[in-house]
Amino acid sequence: MTNSPVDQTKRRVTFKKILLWALACLFLILAGSVYFYYKNLNRILSEALLKSFNSNIASDVYELRFTGLNVNFVLGSIKVKDVELLPREKPLNDYPYINSWLRLTTKELLLSEVEIYTLLRENRLKLNRIKIENPVLEVNIDDKIPIFLPFSDSTAVADTANIAAKHHITKFILKKFDLIDASLHLENHAKERNLNFKNLNINLRDLLLDQRTRYDLMKYSAFSFTIDEISGYLNKESIKQISLKDYGITIDSMEVKKSVDTMIYHFKDFNLGLRDLHVITADNAFQISLQTFSISYADSIINLEKLLFKPNITEAEMQKRFKFQHNTGFSGEIGKLQITGVNFDSLMYKRKLLVDAITLDSVSVSLFKNKTLPVDKKHLPVYLGQTVKSIPMPLLIKQVNATNVDLVSREIKPDTVAAEAHINQGIVHVSNITNMSTAQPLSMQIEALLENKAPFKVSLNFDYLKPEFSYKGSFGKFKLKDINSLITSYAPAKISEGTIDVIDFSGKATEKKASGTMKFLYHDLKMEVQLKKKAAWKNAALSFAANTVVSSSNPVAEKMPPKVVDFQIERDMNKAFVNVVIKSALVGLKETVIMSKESRKAYNEAKKRAKEEQKKLK
Repeated sequence: MTNSPVDQTKRRVTFKKILLWALACLFLILAGSVYFYYKNLNRILSEALLKSFNSNIASDVYELRFTGLNVNFVLGSIKVKDVELLPREKPLNDYPYINSWLRLTTKELLLSEVEIYTLLRENRLKLNRIKIENPVLEVNIDDKIPIFLPFSDSTAVADTANIAAKHHITKFILKKFDLIDASLHLENHAKERNLNFKNLNINLRDLLLDQRTRYDLMKYSAFSFTIDEISGYLNKESIKQISLKDYGITIDSMEVKKSVDTMIYHFKDFNLGLRDLHVITADNAFQISLQTFSISYADSIINLEKLLFKPNITEAEMQKRFKFQHNTGFSGEIGKLQITGVNFDSLMYKRKLLVDAITLDSVSVSLFKNKTLPVDKKHLPVYLGQTVKSIPMPLLIKQVNATNVDLVSREIKPDTVAAEAHINQGIVHVSNITNMSTAQPLSMQIEALLENKAPFKVSLNFDYLKPEFSYKGSFGKFKLKDINSLITSYAPAKISEGTIDVIDFSGKATEKKASGTMKFLYHDLKMEVQLKKKAAWKNAALSFAANTVVSSSNPVAEKMPPKVVDFQIERDMNKAFVNVVIKSALVGLKETVIMSKESRKAYNEAKKRAKEEQKKLK
C-alpha cells in the first residue's frame, strides 16, 4: 500500500521537528558542558597558578592571593583579578637572615603568551609577558643590606622532614614586563628613610635570569624606569627632606654577572633625567634646588639648569655657627651647567674622572665673612695646585669655562662696620685640572668688571709639584669716583676726581712670600678724607695733607717716566691664594702713591736718565 502525499508530508514535518529538538538539546548540552568546563578550567588554572607559586621557596615567606582569573585561549593570556602578594604573618620555615619585606596589591594582573598546557600538566608557569596596572607597593627595609627572599633552603629549619622540596629560580625568561602607574611607599628603618613614589613605571624587555656555575647572570635588551614624583624624608643623611618630579632612567642592552665578591656589568647606552629637585639639609640651614638634570652615556654629556644653593636662616644665625674668620657663608645660583666629554666607562670601571670641558653660564655667588671673629692659627690653606693634587680619585678636567659670573663679597670688618665688593660680568677660564702626572700648570684666567665699572683681568698659573704660583693682573681705564662705594667701604676716603689710565702688576708667590712689579698710571687725582668723630675742619686739613703728599698724576709730567715699583709681601699663612693676589696689588698701589726709600731712589735715577735723554735730543 502506497502512502499518500499528505502522509509523506506529515512524516517529513515530524522528522524535522525531532531533528530540531535534538539539535537544540545537543546545543544546550554542549553549551552547558563548555560553561561547566570553562568554570572548572578557571578553577583548575587558579589551583595550578597557586601550586606553581607555592612550589617556589619564596612561598615560605610570602603568600599569593587572588579572587579569580579569565582565560583567553586564542591569545594565550590569563587575567588574574584582585591580586595580593603579601608577607606571611608566620613564615612556613624560619629564615633568620630575611630582614625586609614587600607587599603588592593590584586589581588586575595580565599574563600573556602563557603555556597553558604546561601550567595545567606540571603546575609550572611559563610565559612571555607580564603587565600590572595601578598596583600599590609597600616596601619595608630593616637592615643596611636588605634581604627579601630565602636564598638557600639548606638553612636549618624545623619540621621539614615531610615537606616537599621547593625549588629556587635557576632560570627565568620573560619577553616583556610592564609595571604601569604604581604607587610605592618605602620605609627604610636601617637608614631612617621614608619615601613616597607616585606613578612609578617599569618597562623591561627580553629579561634573562640564570644561575650559572660560579656566577649569576642577568640580561635584558631594554629597561626604563620612570617616576612622576618622589617625596619624603632621610633622617640619617645630610639631606633631611627631598622632592623631585619626572625622574627617569633608560638602559639599552644590560648584562650583569654577579659572583660572591664581584659584579661585572656592561651596557650599550643609558640616559637619566629629572626635574624640580628640592632638598633641605638635615639641620634645616640650607636648601638646594635644581630645575632639570640629565645624563646621556652615548653623548658623554651631563646637563643641569637652574641649580640654586641658599641658606634658610639669617646671616646673623649663620655666623653663630662659625668660630673663626675663615668660615664663609655661601649662597649661589647657576643658570646652566654642561659637562661634555665625560668618560663614563673610566668613571664606573676604574674610578677615574676624565672630562673634556665644564661650561657654566649665568653664575651668581654671594659670600659672607665675619672678621670680628678670631683667626684659627691651625687653619693653613694650601695653594690650588696642592689642593687638586690631594684629591684621592684620579682626575683630569681639561677645561672649565664660566660666563656671566657675578660675585658679591660682604664682610664685617674688625671695626664691626660692614663692607661690600661686587664683581660683575665675569668670564673665567680654567685649564688642566688634574692630579695625574703633568708638566703643565693649573691655569686660570679671569676677566670682569669691578663694581660694574672698572674692567680688569687676572691670570694665574699654579705649580703642581711645589707650593708656588705666578700671577698677572691689569685694570683698564676707568674713573675712580665710579668705585667710591667700594673705596669708602674699606678706607676713610672718598675720591672726588681722578682717572685710572692703566694698572699692570705681576708677581710670583712661594709658600711664605710673594714679590713682583707694579705699574699704576693715573691723572687728576683728588681725594677727601672722612674720619669719623672728627670735626669738618680737621677732615678738610687731612684731605689737603693727603692731596699734598700724594701725587695727583703718574707720571707727574708729560715727559717724565712713570713710577714703576717693585713690591714684596709676607704671606698670611692662615689665608688662601686670593689674599696673596689682593695684598700684592694693594701693596704695589701704595708703593706707587707713597714710595719707599728704595723705590724713590730708583725713580729718581729713572728721572735723571730721562732728563739726560731729553738733553741729547735737544
